[in-house]
Amino acid sequence: MLLAGLLLDLLVAGNAQSTVIEQKNVSVSRVLAGRADIAGLPAEGISVDLCTSSWKAVLATTTTDAQGRFSFETPAAGTVVYLRLSADGVNAYRLRVKIKKNGPPELRIYLNNAT
Repeated sequence: MLLAGLLLDLLVAGNAQSTVIEQKNVSVSRVLAGRADIAGLPAEGISVDLCTSSWKAVLATTTTDAQGRFSFETPAAGTVVYLRLSADGVNAYRLRVKIKKNGPPELRIYLNNAT
């Protein structure tokens, strides 16, 4: 589960409008699914990309639903995947997720409005 206040690296590319937040720690989940929130509310319409480890290529993409939920096919236990969440008006968020059989039932991701 992702919690507000985790150590984050701020990567600024060019100007403040293109801020990317990258989570330092690897998250753990049983499945490759979760919920995205902004200010405690479900974040609908967020693009969720499954990326390569360099973050340069997108392997699959989906969009959060009205409850902020998204899902991909869950890879084998022990696999580490790279997720990028983004939308207009929201700071992009990158995180690594390790799939574990005894991990939390889903991811919880807290996004911030862009400033």
